Amino acid sequence: MMKRFTNQSNGSQADRMNYGGAIIRRFALFPLMLLMLLLLPAGMVAQKAASSSKYIATYESSTQTLTFKEYAGETLPKNSAWVKDKQTVATINKNLGNGTIVHIVFDKSFSTYTPTSLYYFFANLIKLETITGLEYLNTEKVTDMSYMFDRCLSLTSLDVTHFNTANVTDMSSMFSNCSALTSLDVTHFNTANVTNMRKMFSICSALLSLDVTNFNTAKVTNMSYMFSSCVALTSLDVRNFNTANVTNMTRMFIGCSALLSLDVRNFNTANVTDMSYMFANCLALTSLYLTNFNTEKVTNMEKMFSSCKALTTIYASSKFVTTQVSNSSNMFYNCKKLKGEEVCTNDKATDKTYAKIEGGYFSGGIPRVKYADGTLTFFLTSKETLGENEYELNSGKNLPEWVKKHIFGITKVVFDTSFANARPTSCYMWFNLCGNLNQVEGIKNLNTKEVTDMADMFCKCRDLSSLDVSGFNTEKVTDMSEMFNECISLKLLDVAKFNTANVKSMSKMFYNCQNLASLNVTNFNTANVTNMQGMFYSCPALTTIYASDKFVTGQVTDGSNMFSNCINLKGFIDCKNNSDKTDHIFANYKTGYFTKLVGKNGDEKIGATGETLATDNLVLDDGKDFVAYEPFAAKAASYNRTMNAGTAWGTLCLPFGIAQSQETECKFYRLTGIDNDCITLESYEGAEIPAGTPVLFKMNENEPTLSISVQNVGIVTKPKAETNTEDVNLVGSFTKIGGKDNQGLADTDYIIGKDKFWRVSDLNDGKGVGIKPMRAYIHPATASQARAAMLSIGKGDGTTAIDNLNAISNDANAEYYDANGRRTNGLQKGLNIVKRGSKTYKIMVK
Repeated sequence: MMKRFTNQSNGSQADRMNYGGAIIRRFALFPLMLLMLLLLPAGMVAQKAASSSKYIATYESSTQTLTFKEYAGETLPKNSAWVKDKQTVATINKNLGNGTIVHIVFDKSFSTYTPTSLYYFFANLIKLETITGLEYLNTEKVTDMSYMFDRCLSLTSLDVTHFNTANVTDMSSMFSNCSALTSLDVTHFNTANVTNMRKMFSICSALLSLDVTNFNTAKVTNMSYMFSSCVALTSLDVRNFNTANVTNMTRMFIGCSALLSLDVRNFNTANVTDMSYMFANCLALTSLYLTNFNTEKVTNMEKMFSSCKALTTIYASSKFVTTQVSNSSNMFYNCKKLKGEEVCTNDKATDKTYAKIEGGYFSGGIPRVKYADGTLTFFLTSKETLGENEYELNSGKNLPEWVKKHIFGITKVVFDTSFANARPTSCYMWFNLCGNLNQVEGIKNLNTKEVTDMADMFCKCRDLSSLDVSGFNTEKVTDMSEMFNECISLKLLDVAKFNTANVKSMSKMFYNCQNLASLNVTNFNTANVTNMQGMFYSCPALTTIYASDKFVTGQVTDGSNMFSNCINLKGFIDCKNNSDKTDHIFANYKTGYFTKLVGKNGDEKIGATGETLATDNLVLDDGKDFVAYEPFAAKAASYNRTMNAGTAWGTLCLPFGIAQSQETECKFYRLTGIDNDCITLESYEGAEIPAGTPVLFKMNENEPTLSISVQNVGIVTKPKAETNTEDVNLVGSFTKIGGKDNQGLADTDYIIGKDKFWRVSDLNDGKGVGIKPMRAYIHPATASQARAAMLSIGKGDGTTAIDNLNAISNDANAEYYDANGRRTNGLQKGLNIVKRGSKTYKIMVK
């Protein structure tokens, strides 16, 4: 229960009265009365707010809620306290009796309260779970937010998106120890005036992501512990950080144990004096690119890379020096995989001794391009001075120097293995007009993850007949205009994995690629593209462009001549007969020139067009896997299989329906049950066997080939289960199953061969067996149903149950009995007991 709160002075009330009595002898009555009023207990008079205060905080014990609001009255309500600038919630709570605060609410009326400091404001409220109405906490005049939410251990979410931080100078420990926060949006923070970010996110151990790309850190001097122990972060983008004024980076990333990569290439460390523990315990980092680090002023590098157990490479330059370092103990401690010219081992020094490139643990990392004897080589080096015919990478829209000077001499391009660690941001005009270039070697060493501009990259490389760009990471590229313009010798170009989500221009991208027969742009997302002018212009050999619904033209302002002179291109319509339809309006597969990739038949692509997706002719090959990515229709479809000599029975599963009336060379059956001495088959009735249904069939005598042709059918994506029993299932497949390690088959499954079904475990020691595409296998529901030679009446007699069934039906000397032992004239519905010679059979007929 809440107490009545009073302002109490030191000493007893009697002492105060005696002290007042001494005053009476010296002063007039009026001053005495005034003094007596001042000395009365605060609870005996109404409390009045300070002249600047019009706001209160009220605690509701039943809900453990503290509410902040504007208050116009003069008398403080029950369980309330005045709110004053530079006061913390903990202080307010102490005045209210230290109740447990689980919820905090800011009333809308509180939005006119304008504090200048929120230092420690919510700090140490370890039970606090929610803050509601935080947008009504007006921060426009606040300069200090340090420790604002420190040790709010129970907060799982926090909305600070409305904070005005334009005047804030101190954000140190602002969110430190908020160990339950899983997300935090600080993208709207204005940090232009912040000087201190020490421990800002320290021990935010549950944070899964954190976007600080908009931070303006130009004035920050202290970034120590800033992200320490953010153990759940797997990525962190600090590339935009301006660290020119930072002096302290100790423990900045310590304990970020899940970080897979960290790009600090743009860090200006010219004024940093302390880098101790900076990357310690970053357990998942495999490489660090410190080529821009200037460490002339650094005095402390203690445990800088300690326990970076996965770290294999640290790229540095000659600017990384240790001349002023006085403490470097255990700098490379437990860096078990680190390797430069020297390998980091337990018997070598772990201090600054090997903090160098030559004879040390560091690797050189300055990107260079060198021309020599017709070959252009991209590589990394530790040398800062340019050698003969060596060039820096170009930037922006600047023509590369090597193109200016060696445009006609370049016949070969080599990406050295060292260049795999470079991260260029532009490939603009790298090989533009290199008409004699005919070979590109080591292109896998070109990492394009950071590239934003690929415009004119291979423009007019007319002699280049092959080019592997399948491994390009294009997620950040915004310009692909004229990228392959006039690559007239290219016959194949794999751009299927290109991520074009950020691309704005594709003008003339494939312009005059005269020998390209097909293009797969299925992965192209063109939602942001505004220019497609002449994109496929004059590609006369181009017959098919595979595209998806992600290829859109809603933002395109210029799509003129997009398909001009593509005389052999055909989608839903063909270019040859629609020469007036050449712009981006026809960049679709429903009414235009594109084709949607709906499946594959072996290595062959299957395309479909139209509002109702349809392909002209689907010819399934007996030896090729068939995969459908989505349902579609076929105007014609066919399948052929030549039976092995001496066999008549087989299994079949097709992705289209079979019209039984048209298939006269065989008879189709449904499997209905199997046990060790009883098989049950029945003829497949009905006009059509539905698409994807697995069946058995028996070829008619002297019919060696199964040939099925249909028209205007639907194609399904996967087989359907076909069974009428819980004991056994006939499982179909459009692709090969089994093979190495019997993938997809159980040891107790059965596959057909020589008119018998064989248990997998009994074939070839149970290894390397399987079925071809468009077939089925028997899958018993339990291992107990798995009998050897399941479709054979007598094991080892050389005759299958199917053969016996046919022979018995035609044997005039066989004796037939029903289940009760009564003689019958032949096979009847139900269970039949048949005596044939010296053998007895049980046969179920449905």
